[in-house]
Amino acid sequence: MKREVVTGILEEDQVRDELRYLVDHFSKNGEESCDVLFGFAWGNDYYPGNQWSYESVKLSSLESKISDVERRNIGRLANDDLFIKVGGLEFQFCHESDIHISFETTSPGIEHFYDRWLTNGFNPSVWIKDDSKGPGTRVR
Repeated sequence: MKREVVTGILEEDQVRDELRYLVDHFSKNGEESCDVLFGFAWGNDYYPGNQWSYESVKLSSLESKISDVERRNIGRLANDDLFIKVGGLEFQFCHESDIHISFETTSPGIEHFYDRWLTNGFNPSVWIKDDSKGPGTRVR
């Protein structure tokens, strides 16, 4: 069953801090790269045609990659969707200035970020997702 951990609405600097934390956390845990997809709306101009697809990016280069795309004035972190797959988790840095983690089964990584976000006052919640029936059901 698909579930999602979602933060409350964050300030742009908090979103950027979480991106830096994600890079640091996964780098310290042996991950070297991640898969990135620039979603709506910057994906409209980033990708040629309708060929949106994940690309592999070194974790050490992720922040500069995002900054490079932002300098092209086609999108901005916390204002446009950015999807990052790393360490068996899928993060969405959402256009609504919150962060989602999608997962099927719980893991130490899910609990780590949930606890971090709770401690940092980001008001995380957990939802059961059923795309055919609207936004889902809050379970925590």
